[in-house]
Amino acid sequence: MNNHWRCTNRHSFDIAKEAYVNLLLAQYKNSKDPGDNKDMVTARRAFLAQDHYLPLANTIADILHQHISQVEPNASSLSFFDAGCGEGYYLEQIAQNILNRNSNDIKPKIYASGIDISKPAIQKAAKKCKSNSFSQFHFAVASCFDLPILDKSQNAIIQIFAPAKTDEILRVLQDQGIWIKVSPASDHLYELKSMVYDKPAKHELDNNLPLEFSLASQQELRFEISLTSSTDRQNLLMMTPFYWTISEAKKQKLLADLQTTQAHFKIQIFQKS
Repeated sequence: MNNHWRCTNRHSFDIAKEAYVNLLLAQYKNSKDPGDNKDMVTARRAFLAQDHYLPLANTIADILHQHISQVEPNASSLSFFDAGCGEGYYLEQIAQNILNRNSNDIKPKIYASGIDISKPAIQKAAKKCKSNSFSQFHFAVASCFDLPILDKSQNAIIQIFAPAKTDEILRVLQDQGIWIKVSPASDHLYELKSMVYDKPAKHELDNNLPLEFSLASQQELRFEISLTSSTDRQNLLMMTPFYWTISEAKKQKLLADLQTTQAHFKIQIFQKS
């Protein structure tokens, strides 16, 4: 069994024991350990494991399933890629959701892959998402601005709260593929923000259309998150940039008092023009 990847330029990359590859070379790092640190990744894994964001994962699966049903209803395989996948929660949930819709004799083979610049996140993703006869998972530490993916190889690109380079998405997406972009909408986590800032600002949406793509559709998804324990509140806070700006007094009040907050997402579906 090969324990490394090798590119056409004969560069060799070892496969880690968790079954991921680190493709983020030192000269392309902005810091020693870029991306979310271990504590942030652990908090997000614990929070998402409670399925607080499951409605978002299910909505993305619905979009992807509907697209494939229209474009290639009898497809024997489905390839989708998460640019900025974190610890792999969405990839795993989406793959399982799609497989659950089909009987065993007509299940498409799922090829799900993801990258993130955070090594701790990819380590957790590779350990959690295990391949089987129906699903193959592949993970790498890499930049969203230089995707380690073959040209026109993906039915869909998923981008959730992550940066991206339009040219790279255009390159790896199949001609009839879709780009599913998820951004925070105006009221996302507003109740949490209200306990961090005296005058919290609402998210401003970017309505610029990327070149070479057309907007097929868009929607907003809103639901309430119930925070039943201080651990949930701590994990949610640590997932956000607010953790680094909140005062200790406000943090303690938030951990004691915040009972619910809104999740509010803008979901855009782009296709090649």
